[in-house]
Amino acid sequence: MPPAPSLLTSVRAPLAAAFVAAIVMASQPLLAQAVPDTTSARAESLFAAKDYVGAASAFQVLTRTRPQQPRYWARLGTSLQLAGRTDDAVAAYRHAIGLGIAPVAMYNLATVFATRGQKDSAFHWLDELVTKASYSNDKAVSADTSFASLRSDPRFPALLERMRAVLRPCLTRKESRMFDFWVGEWEVKNAQGQPAGQSSVQLLLEGCALYENWIDGQGGGGKSLNSYNTDTKQWQQFWTDQYGRVTEYRESTWIDGSLQFTAHQIMPQGPALLHMTFTPVNPDLVRQFGEISTDSGKTWVPSFDLYYHRKKK
Repeated sequence: MPPAPSLLTSVRAPLAAAFVAAIVMASQPLLAQAVPDTTSARAESLFAAKDYVGAASAFQVLTRTRPQQPRYWARLGTSLQLAGRTDDAVAAYRHAIGLGIAPVAMYNLATVFATRGQKDSAFHWLDELVTKASYSNDKAVSADTSFASLRSDPRFPALLERMRAVLRPCLTRKESRMFDFWVGEWEVKNAQGQPAGQSSVQLLLEGCALYENWIDGQGGGGKSLNSYNTDTKQWQQFWTDQYGRVTEYRESTWIDGSLQFTAHQIMPQGPALLHMTFTPVNPDLVRQFGEISTDSGKTWVPSFDLYYHRKKK
């Protein structure tokens, strides 16, 4: 009897299992969800008891009565695979995938081909697992002995890196890294070189956000959260401080290497536009320049001009 593929118990691949569960719940009628399914329960019970021959027979019945359920076809495939009927398992897995996104079937197909030494087919299904199912559990794949034959192949580390990128997309997304020049510990001075405050800018959420902790010359604090919005294709900033001010810079553009934020604000004199521009002067100096317009952008008046000097270690 072949070793149990990792994804069968869903312990080492929680994202794929959750994906399959969501598909099943979404595809079953509400009434069917409320009424216990004795046939399914029996099949699962047999599988849990490691009676894979009996489980295969039970899931075979389910695929006949509910042929549009990819989960039953995938479970049939795993039962057959564990019972040693890999050719039949492959057919069941392919049927599951043909009905929709079936991460369990994709993963287990890859294990079948990897153990047979059919590397190209194994890599194909692992690639499909990442591309179509957004699979990100690189640790499970790396530790799975079913993929021992793939580990010396140069495609294997590249595949694991792609899986890590699914979980941490901002670390490799070019747009999310463009504002990194502001990350650091800073002494902030005005244009005349006088102290204006202290700033600490940190990367959070696997590189998806820049978080600023600001202390002004009077000891007052402020914080901002900055992130690249993939929907609007722009950087955005949310600023708030202990003085009760909130500014949302929802728009931005890059101008000759400088990042210019734009906010719409209600001022005592009426609606206003705000610009805040970050310019990397050199690796240890960043300029933050503010402007305000009260005539819909026709004219602009400087509001602040600050220089961030990187603290020496």
